[in-house]
Amino acid sequence: MPAPVVHIDQLSIAFDGHQVLRDFTFTLNPGQTIAVVGESGSGKSVAALMAMGLLDKRAEIKTVVAQLFSEDLLSFSSENWSDLRGNEVAMVFQDPMTALHPSIRIGRQLEEVLERHTTLGRVDREKAVHAALHEVEIPDPESSSKKYPHEMSGGQRQRVVIAMAMLLKPKLIIADEPTTALDKAVEGKILALLNKLVRESGAALWLISHDLEVVAEVADEVVVLFRGETVETGPAKQVFTVPKHPYTKGLLGCRPPKEGRPFPLPVLEDFLNDTVPSKQADLAAPIAAEEVMTITGLRIGFDRRTGFRKTKQWIIDGIDLHLKKGETLGLIGPSGSGKSSIGRAIVGLNSFESTAFSYTGDASKIQFIFQDPFSALNGSKRIGWILDSVLKRHRPDLSPVERLKEAQSLLEEVGLSVADLRKRPKAFSGGQRQRIGIARALAAAPEVLICDESVSALDVSVQSQVLNVLNGIKKNRGLSMIFISHDPDVIRYMCDRIVELSPVD
Repeated sequence: MPAPVVHIDQLSIAFDGHQVLRDFTFTLNPGQTIAVVGESGSGKSVAALMAMGLLDKRAEIKTVVAQLFSEDLLSFSSENWSDLRGNEVAMVFQDPMTALHPSIRIGRQLEEVLERHTTLGRVDREKAVHAALHEVEIPDPESSSKKYPHEMSGGQRQRVVIAMAMLLKPKLIIADEPTTALDKAVEGKILALLNKLVRESGAALWLISHDLEVVAEVADEVVVLFRGETVETGPAKQVFTVPKHPYTKGLLGCRPPKEGRPFPLPVLEDFLNDTVPSKQADLAAPIAAEEVMTITGLRIGFDRRTGFRKTKQWIIDGIDLHLKKGETLGLIGPSGSGKSSIGRAIVGLNSFESTAFSYTGDASKIQFIFQDPFSALNGSKRIGWILDSVLKRHRPDLSPVERLKEAQSLLEEVGLSVADLRKRPKAFSGGQRQRIGIARALAAAPEVLICDESVSALDVSVQSQVLNVLNGIKKNRGLSMIFISHDPDVIRYMCDRIVELSPVD
């Protein structure tokens, strides 16, 4: 029997005395795919970073065994790691835009790997690059190799990163959340492709994810981490269909169901405390409601230059949208279909053309909730200042004392506390920051909320909390919502009506 590619026994990792991983045991054999699953802060990535020699030097590591290719990986020098990375061990990162250099052509970036680790000449390197791009199903590899990263879709960029990782046929591939930023249809293709390439090459795949449903089809085994501890292991299909630990049940049970629209969704604490409600009322569409917004013949395009020639590239070309009072209208489609551009156009962040645009209220009563809760808030300001500045702008009749009371009320409405007004964004988790983003939008007393992929960057259990907050607010305030997402399950659950978009030819 061949020796394990990775063998770790009772690994514990801490930073400045704070334990992030405890007694982690993991053995990965050639040709095997093991998924390590858990939410942000569970410790799933730190063990993989150690196995790549990329762990912060401040890390305090204790382990009985930590072997890579039967050698003590903690004894490797920087020169050893330089030879191993890209050659014997490769990593596929979550965000292909940060993994690829934005100002270097795709082909050149792959060539650099070959220059570093092989003696191939220029012609042979080009052939190898084109073959690698063909293997990951990039169309027209010769011309695609001359493109810059921004000229490719998200799915194509991730394929390029996989091609780069597989270029030298490494023995170990570590894929850290490789599909989180991708559409569901693209996600399935990328995982199937990665799995196929690994199987054909005989490499081992260490897959890291926060979504059990994503890994069930490709992993042989699953390790579930919760707050740094292993709570469940086993064959992937068994863990997926018959989970034993309450946390594993929560990872599966917090997602919107395939059928029905129960409100509220169960949250992780319900499974950990065994308080999952037996039955909830279904969300219902408003009956015979008046229309608050009508857009006909909507067109959105961007100028594109080819040499000295300027042309208009249309991404939305002549669609009609109608939004009723108290309704949630869903926009779904793959990357490049223009769903986010529609939302941004409605609030004036994109230019657009239309045959007619009718909205019954004031434009300031349409508020936008962004996808990334980290970049959407001013990190240097306290939450109280952020909310107060919106209240000053949209509610000038309120006195300072009244604004403070309103800010306190807004935080409580989204499930945070009054004491949080004194904190800055860095003190909060991603889900809490998204709640603050919702509170900021509510400070303008909106009639329409536009949610642009507002839960796609969140862990599964946090996602369910934010969806409950949005539905609770909509119910209590009688708001209308435009909900934009690439996740069909979330869209089906949240929305009364759905508009499916596809890229313009």
